[in-house]
Amino acid sequence: MKNLTLITVLSLILVSCGITKRDFEVNPKTEVDENYLENVTDHAAFEESQGQIVTEWWSEFNDPVLDTLIQKAQRHNLDINAAIANFHASRAVLKGTKLDRLPTVTANGNVTRTRLGENIFVPGANPTFTTYNGSFDAFWETDVFGRVSNRIKGAYASQQSALADVQGVYVSIFAEVARNYMEFRGAQYQLDIAQRNLSGQQATYDLTVRLKDAGTSNSLDVSRALAQLENTRATIPPLKARIAALKNSLSVLIGEVPGNLDGTVINKKPLPSLPLSVSLGNITDLLRRRPDVKQVEAQLQEQIARYNLSVAELYPNIQFGGSIGFSAVDFSNFGSNPSFTWSIIPNVSWAAFNLGRVKQQINQNDALTLAALQYYEKTVLEALEEISTAMTNYTNELERRETLRKSSIASAEAAGIAKRRFNAGLDSFIDYLSADNTLLLAENQLAISEIASATSLIAIYKALGGGWEIISEEKLDKQFKSMKLAESK
Repeated sequence: MKNLTLITVLSLILVSCGITKRDFEVNPKTEVDENYLENVTDHAAFEESQGQIVTEWWSEFNDPVLDTLIQKAQRHNLDINAAIANFHASRAVLKGTKLDRLPTVTANGNVTRTRLGENIFVPGANPTFTTYNGSFDAFWETDVFGRVSNRIKGAYASQQSALADVQGVYVSIFAEVARNYMEFRGAQYQLDIAQRNLSGQQATYDLTVRLKDAGTSNSLDVSRALAQLENTRATIPPLKARIAALKNSLSVLIGEVPGNLDGTVINKKPLPSLPLSVSLGNITDLLRRRPDVKQVEAQLQEQIARYNLSVAELYPNIQFGGSIGFSAVDFSNFGSNPSFTWSIIPNVSWAAFNLGRVKQQINQNDALTLAALQYYEKTVLEALEEISTAMTNYTNELERRETLRKSSIASAEAAGIAKRRFNAGLDSFIDYLSADNTLLLAENQLAISEIASATSLIAIYKALGGGWEIISEEKLDKQFKSMKLAESK
């Protein structure tokens, strides 16, 4: 033991100069003004920006069907289930790594049948004999220089990264379900506009045919009416295909076979209304809440643990091993005091003549830690970019929607006047068709803007990183057990 202590002290003196371990709890932050979210927009939709952020943000649309779809995705989405399984795998690794603090004990037993060569055994002795061995072997690695503790810290960081990945998948899937649902309702809305206009244009075409037959119209008006009718009819098949594609996407997102959506989803409903305002919360809370920021922070901590492990290689690795058991050549004596055996094996290993390679490994991990820090800072900046862009898109789309709403009202009024003037013989048929086309275009543009307003708001909620808070680790455990139960059937 004196020699072991001497080696340890000498190694500390020789190699510790200028190389230190990093603080695992380092928590770098990009400096951001607390009023950042208020500064990037002054739109009335964000006047409650300092309020408490809504966790179940999809409920703000007041649509029970959307709520049901989110609940189904939460339970059955396959990306979510895969992320949960990966999280449990990382947790098992952490639990196993924590056991490194304790000795590793194994039980061993063997029976060996041996025959010695005739030229080496004692004359008169039996050259064939059996040896019986049984023992408990133990191995323990000390944590003098932090090898064990840093492995545990690295495993913990890996688990936190996996947990953040689960949370990120929840955020993405919830947003994807909501976005597909809004586009689905929007496509139904556009189809309704097209079919309504098709019905009116069919009536107009039939009227022009009758007027031509009566001699009060001409073939040009009939051709124009037919062209407008068929142009509108041509917009219907793509809308039906879009609706079918969105139904299939929603089915996959909630873990169902495409085509199995129930009637509550398929039946036509108007686009959900938008909330009057959006609570953004505090910028610091935002960055702490976003799963992608949490994940890269955990990855940084994992890399710091690797760096510290490489630093630990500068010092001796002190291990203790031992064994107790029984060994006998006669089974009747196995387990008796004379057959009792034991051994103690302290072991010190040190890369004393390989420190150049060790230091280069340290340099490598030092550089990788610096790179991980840059990724962390970049992710924070990208988070700020995403929320800023989403807010800007939303506020501008709201302004566009309001303008298109006024345009649609004016176009509807103009189309009504044009129809009355045409029926009274005051204007030509082309004036009426032009006003009708303008109305159709205005209605379609307004529908597209209403869809874009809803999806832009969903992008804001996604950028805020909310939604995963409703999922506790207990719920993850319960869902994992349900997955295993389902697979065993």
